[in-house]
Amino acid sequence: MPSSSPVRVTAASSVVSDMIGCMETNTRPGGGAAEPLTVNRAWEGYVAGATVDPKTMSVYDGVYRRHVAPSLGDVPVAGVTREDVVRLLDGLRARGSSSSLVRLSRTVLGAACRYAQAQCVIGVLPTEGVSAPHAEVVVERVLTPGEYLRVREGLPTAGARLLADLLVRSGLRIGEALALQRHDVGRGELLVRRCLSEPGRRFSADGQRFVLRPSTKNGEPRSVPVGEDFCRRLAAWCDEGGVGAGELVFPARLVLPGPSGRSFPRKVHTEPLTRERLAGLGTFTGPNGKEYQHGTVNGYVTGRCRDACCRQAISEYSARRRRVRREAQRGDLAPRRSPVAGAEAPVDSAASSGVPGIGAVSHQGWSGLWEAAVRSAGLDLRPLARHTRHVHASWLNSGGVSGETIAERLGHRDERSTRGYVRPVGREADAVAVLDAALGQEAPPRG
Repeated sequence: MPSSSPVRVTAASSVVSDMIGCMETNTRPGGGAAEPLTVNRAWEGYVAGATVDPKTMSVYDGVYRRHVAPSLGDVPVAGVTREDVVRLLDGLRARGSSSSLVRLSRTVLGAACRYAQAQCVIGVLPTEGVSAPHAEVVVERVLTPGEYLRVREGLPTAGARLLADLLVRSGLRIGEALALQRHDVGRGELLVRRCLSEPGRRFSADGQRFVLRPSTKNGEPRSVPVGEDFCRRLAAWCDEGGVGAGELVFPARLVLPGPSGRSFPRKVHTEPLTRERLAGLGTFTGPNGKEYQHGTVNGYVTGRCRDACCRQAISEYSARRRRVRREAQRGDLAPRRSPVAGAEAPVDSAASSGVPGIGAVSHQGWSGLWEAAVRSAGLDLRPLARHTRHVHASWLNSGGVSGETIAERLGHRDERSTRGYVRPVGREADAVAVLDAALGQEAPPRG
């Protein structure tokens, strides 16, 4: 065995030498000189292997194409310096770009550089250590328990009120709560292991609006204790609503209110504009003195008729144009479902239930319910739907729960991420007054 040690050392030294030579000469081990890897090619390589939602990746790619590629796209990655990165970010700031756009530009450039680093092209990331501006965070207070109950009373359905209770009690992200299935509800705790994503039909491989991602934001499942009583409430809710083991605990049919009839009342036309109907509608004289046919695009645009039949014509024409554009953008993805005969919306379409495909509640739908309830509560603050995580963390912190426990419940790997969620509950108290009240009296004199 001692004789094998020099062999191992020699082999390891050879690998290290190959990697060092690769970094210095931009060559691949065992091969000749490679064509310089430009930032554009590095970005394309990153996109090809990244495990990111298509909709999110489209945002990243747009930022790269518009703000990074024009100045650094054709530059070899090995030639990009820290000064180039600083110059890029300073240029964005000078043009009045937002802090989030500047940070995202640095992020996408860093992703391309990390791909080059993984390909043994560079050793040190040029983006490392380059600071980007942080968005200003206004530290506001969170809802008190009494204010939350007032907001809760303004929610329109029992399902919406139970979902709000779950968000405040568990601290889950909205997408995690909406993705809960019945078998995730245990004895006193919830198993959080998936997230509801909304890539839209354009970015979905199967043409559906919603997708259940089999992981949380940090990629790790977690158990969140919520109490046995609350879990029994969830189980009873599933029984009453007919929710099966593999179905969503909060489907849209149980959370969203029924159609009021006020939303887009004139956009759904049940009677098609056939030749017979057009003949019955007749003609009219426009403001220019010319005669136009009712129920036509020309009658709406040039004749300026705003009767229901002409509005239907322009609505159907616009819908056809939008469908053509979507299909052209979609390429080889799943085509849009064909319209149902008789103008009846498909069972799982937004027009029928607001829930395409898996029957989920959209983030926008839940935010609309929450914001309406906040307005009806008449509060002096306007917390967003996602601020229920701040409420959860702040209530626990004010009750004496450790930061480590709060971070675990929120799904944070680092407690530093949790600091931004802990805020004053109600009006912020004076620190000295709190200490005086806690100690009960002034410190006795020494001696």
